[in-house]
Amino acid sequence: MKAPVRSVHRTSAQIKKRVQSYSTFIYKVHKQVCPAAMRSADLLVSRQLVLPRLVLFRLVSLEASRLSKNNRLKAITLQEIDAAVTIVQKRLGSKAAA
Repeated sequence: MKAPVRSVHRTSAQIKKRVQSYSTFIYKVHKQVCPAAMRSADLLVSRQLVLPRLVLFRLVSLEASRLSKNNRLKAITLQEIDAAVTIVQKRLGSKAAA
């Protein structure tokens, strides 16, 4: 006895969401900067530097909280956030140069 054939209807939970990828944009910019040579190692490094917003927010918030603890403050002020952003930018810039 055969089982009845059911039509497949996907619910909203089963539909895959598109993940935004910056690989095509990185490739185009890299091609404009250096049209002669294109190495896969360069693309790999540039892909790793494109961080999601939540990761950047977490890095900045951790650094700001660390600065406020070092300054013996109970609240994070705008000065700590500014300093944290510059510190995170310097760290990411040094990784990009390496």
